[in-house]
Amino acid sequence: MPAKRDMDSTTGRKLLKLFQRLMLDGHRHFQSDLADWLNCSRQTISRLAVEIENVVGSNLQTGIEKHKRWYQICPSTTHHQLGLNFEELRYLRLCRDLGENVLPRQVCGRIDESIFRFSLLMAEATALEKDRLKEPQFAFFAKGRIDYSPFSHIIDMLLEAQATSRICLVNYRAAGSQVCKLHQFAVGRLVCMNNALYALGADVDEDFVNMRHPGSLAIHRIKSVEITSHPVKFKLPEADPGTFGLPWHEPRDFHIHFSAGRAADYVRERIWADSQTLEELADGSLILHITTRSEPELTAWVRSFGDDACLLADVDKEKA
Repeated sequence: MPAKRDMDSTTGRKLLKLFQRLMLDGHRHFQSDLADWLNCSRQTISRLAVEIENVVGSNLQTGIEKHKRWYQICPSTTHHQLGLNFEELRYLRLCRDLGENVLPRQVCGRIDESIFRFSLLMAEATALEKDRLKEPQFAFFAKGRIDYSPFSHIIDMLLEAQATSRICLVNYRAAGSQVCKLHQFAVGRLVCMNNALYALGADVDEDFVNMRHPGSLAIHRIKSVEITSHPVKFKLPEADPGTFGLPWHEPRDFHIHFSAGRAADYVRERIWADSQTLEELADGSLILHITTRSEPELTAWVRSFGDDACLLADVDKEKA
C-alpha cells in the first residue's frame, strides 16, 4: 500500500474540504487538480467522490473531458434541499433588520453569517441578488434603544431555563432601586415591548414548589442568572401578545376617548389589542374599548396624549 502524501490530513478532513469546494461554487473540477489541491492521489479523490455521491445522490455529476475526469455538484438541484429561495432569504433579512435594535450584536452577526452562507449555496443567484442581501433594505428607528450585547449570556441562560423547565436564581435591580434582589424565577417566555426585552414568568416560593405571583423582569436590569436543579412543578400563566401591556393582574376592560384630529388618527391606524373595538363618534373623535392586564401601563399611555385622551371609566368598576 503506497504511503500517504499528506500524513497530517485525515480522510474525514479531505472529505469535508472536497465537499465544501464542490458545493460552494458549483463548477466542474478535474480529478487531477483536486488531487494536487488536497495533496493526495486521484484514486483517493474517486473514493471521496463515492462518499459524497452516497449523500447528495444525482446532484453529484461526473464526466470525461479531454481524457480527464471531472466532478461537479449541480447547483440547480442542490439549492432546493435547503428549502429556501431568494425571496424567503429577503424576508429573513427583513426580520433581521427589524430586530436589530433589540437583538444582541452576537445574534445579529450569526444571522448575517447564516444568510450569507445560504446565498452562497444558491449558486444560480446573480451577484446583484447576493449584494442586496448584504445591505439592509429596512431601517427601524427606535428612541432610547438598549444595547443587549452585554446581556447575550443572560439571554442564553434564560432560554435554557425555559427549555429545560428549571427554576433559576435571578439577581435583579428594579427600576429606581440601588440594591439588587434575588428572585426565584420560573421563565415562561421572552418578549419584546417598547424596544426592551422582558422575561415573563413567575416568582417561586422559598421551597421551589409553588408560584407566588406572575411577574416580568426587564432583561437589561438582570445582573446574573443561575439555573437550579429544581423543576417547574406548576403551569405558568400564558403570555398573550394580543393584549395591551405586560400581565400584572386579571384582564380588565377600559374605554378611552381620543379627540378628533391627530390623536384619533394615530389610534385608529393601529392595533392595540386583539380584543379592541373602536367606536367612531360624529365629531371625528373616537372611543377605544380595550382589555388589558396592565392598568398602570394603560393609564401612563393615556396620559402621554395629554388633553387629547381621557380614560373614561373602568368598565368593571361601573358594573360594581
